[in-house]
Amino acid sequence: MKRGSILLLLAPVCYLAVSVFVVLWVCGNGTYPSGSDTMYHVYRGSFVYRSVLEGCWWPSYDPMWYNGVELLRYWAPLPAYFMALCQALAGGEALNGYLIFVGMVCFLGALPWLYIGFQTGRPWLGAAVGVLWFFMPNNLCALFLEGNLARSLSMVFLPLFFYFCGSYLERPRRTHLLGTALSFALITLCHLGYGGMVALGALLYFLLHRIIVRRRGVVLPLIGAMGAGFLLLGVWVCPSLVGGMTSMENSEVMEGFFQSLWISLNPLERYASDNGNFYFGLAAFLLAALGVLLSRREDMPAFWTALLICLATSSSMYPVLKILPGSRYLWMLRFISIALCLILYGFLRWNTLRRPLAFLLLLLLCLDVVPSLGLVRGVQSGELVEERLNKAQEETLIAAAQEITEQRMALMDLSRLSATGAWLVSAWNNPVPATFGAGWEASATASNIVQLNRALENGQYYYLFDRCKELGNDTVLVRLSSMWQEEDGEAWLDRAAAAVGYRLADFNGGYRLYHLDVSGNWGTVTDYRYLGIGAGAAATALGFPAMEEAESANLNDYTFEELSRYSMILLSSFTYDDRQTAEDLVLRLSKSGVRVVIAADGIPEDRKTHNQSFLGVVCNPISFSNGYPELDTVDGLLNTDLFPPGHTDWDCVYLEGLDQCWGTVLDDGLELDFYGTVKNDNLIVVGLNLTYFFSLTKDPVVERLLSYAMELPPDLLPQREIVPLKVEIAGRRITVDSPRPGVSTTLAYHENFESGRAVSSRNHLTVVGEGVTTITLRYPYLKEGAAVSAAGALLLVLLLWRKRGDDAWKTEEKTEPEQTDRPGSAS
Repeated sequence: MKRGSILLLLAPVCYLAVSVFVVLWVCGNGTYPSGSDTMYHVYRGSFVYRSVLEGCWWPSYDPMWYNGVELLRYWAPLPAYFMALCQALAGGEALNGYLIFVGMVCFLGALPWLYIGFQTGRPWLGAAVGVLWFFMPNNLCALFLEGNLARSLSMVFLPLFFYFCGSYLERPRRTHLLGTALSFALITLCHLGYGGMVALGALLYFLLHRIIVRRRGVVLPLIGAMGAGFLLLGVWVCPSLVGGMTSMENSEVMEGFFQSLWISLNPLERYASDNGNFYFGLAAFLLAALGVLLSRREDMPAFWTALLICLATSSSMYPVLKILPGSRYLWMLRFISIALCLILYGFLRWNTLRRPLAFLLLLLLCLDVVPSLGLVRGVQSGELVEERLNKAQEETLIAAAQEITEQRMALMDLSRLSATGAWLVSAWNNPVPATFGAGWEASATASNIVQLNRALENGQYYYLFDRCKELGNDTVLVRLSSMWQEEDGEAWLDRAAAAVGYRLADFNGGYRLYHLDVSGNWGTVTDYRYLGIGAGAAATALGFPAMEEAESANLNDYTFEELSRYSMILLSSFTYDDRQTAEDLVLRLSKSGVRVVIAADGIPEDRKTHNQSFLGVVCNPISFSNGYPELDTVDGLLNTDLFPPGHTDWDCVYLEGLDQCWGTVLDDGLELDFYGTVKNDNLIVVGLNLTYFFSLTKDPVVERLLSYAMELPPDLLPQREIVPLKVEIAGRRITVDSPRPGVSTTLAYHENFESGRAVSSRNHLTVVGEGVTTITLRYPYLKEGAAVSAAGALLLVLLLWRKRGDDAWKTEEKTEPEQTDRPGSAS
């Protein structure tokens, strides 16, 4: 008891000393604040800190990023408030607040392991694991390489979560249920997506416990407690699950979170990759394997769960896991810390393990950390962080751009500077509002900025500058290495900028800075004469910037009156609820003089016949390899570029039922139609997936064919007029004074806008009428969220009430004899 009391007093002091050492080490490493997303979290913390000082405790709206963004809605709030606390402890200095955050995560993350060590009867081992937890390679990677400060903060609560779960599985108590619910709620408040991953890991742990230990009646209450912890957060979770990142496609992102087991388990690979890969840990894997072979049956589920997670991170598992429902959220490499936590928890529970072997395994775990310490050590140049940030601003021309920006700035660099670039634009020295930022999945203008990046990457500069103007940017800064690499690329860039009204203000070897000579706040009034409807229309619009991208892909969402004001409408990967109504609308538009061009490859499949047809035109599948055959068209015999890398096998359609054919292609001696009119001369159908091919290649031959079909020159711009505005933003209130109606304010539109006057959205931007319009951001889905939180509280109370006696939820053991430790185990 005396030794335990000494440890209880001494361990926190040691943890504090280690934390201070880590902070000093990071402070002089010459690279901090490292991590691609670090400055995003620092920015959010600083935003909350300033708002609290002004008396606003829930500052949801930030005008500095993404034309106005709800900064606390889609990304969990606890890390932002914790960062704000760290900044307050640092006297208001955001960068010093980051250093305190690192120290706090190190210190607080160790305490749960000390507690678990005492509870499992291994206090000294628990104390040692507490120090080790911060330095586990995957945790260092999350903090210093990914810069995922939210996930790093959740590492404080993760050990407690699995301790309460494991304790309840072994000996049910309502304190364990309460601990499970609250710790899971705290993890979710750190990172909603990671909370879901922890839940999946826990369910696998529960399943294996049921199979191996064969104890009944303990899993469902734990699942109920987790559910209650999640529902408690309904006030925040409900609005966070509507729109934003939840509407994004994550399947391609998922593929990047698998890697070879050789990388995950090879200690030396970190030297070759400069610590750039996720690392499971050879020592941790060995510990889990020994736990499976030698530990008691009650301790095996934790080790089995960790091993299965490790195997699931392998690249060979991606084809298997991607076919599962909801698989696009299985970012398996993110599960590594969950597995490591289970291994260390199992290590502390393994009370039959002999001390010499336990010491050896602990030593191996410590040695396995050494190659990753470079993430903390950095280059130890001692260079002040302020000097490095100022130098970065000068080299990238961000400082020059800030000086001339009147309303908003667009940094076009394909996020090469990561969140640090957004910080330098909107939070350092002379901060200015920006169209970009960090955490783009939460922005209302997400599709707009994705299009801007595609335009830069594909060399569609007319579209780039025109849409920058639409988004209210009087300053555009372009990173040259991020452009489409072609001869005279800078000349094409200058020419497109001048066509839209931007002048070259500055340049160096890596950047070009453009400015629109407009003072103060302003909006735009735009006359789009061409419209693209459907998921594929956005890609075509990049090459034809006069085309407006419709927000809905469903033809039944539009009326004849809405669409008849356009000269041309492109339908590309559109949808409909009622085919007959959609066909009647398109036919009526074409007869009224509106030119309608249909990309045949995106025509929906008929629900009854399962044929791909529309207006009597039937699409038949065909495929080509490497490139198209010679195209016989109204423009003569044409030869296109080869298919781009990764698309050598090209699946597309040819057409049957055209009234007038404008283009054919030969395949196995057969002449197949792919281009022409149907019903009348204003209805044109294009096959062979030419619109998508053009979006990938900018092929001039296909550009001519599409331009002929749409009667739309590729260099034509929409008629866009600048209108001066008076804009005031205070807290969650926006006031706009407009001299004329129908003006796009260039501020992002949010569905929770409230105003006494008509406010609408166009291209995800807010449109107001003449005069003064006052807009207030109400808290979204407050009633629904409050109801969910109340349900969570009720569920938790019922669970705890059911467990009010020690005999509640008694475990029913199998009648067969309890399995003893295996021969040869470390008992």
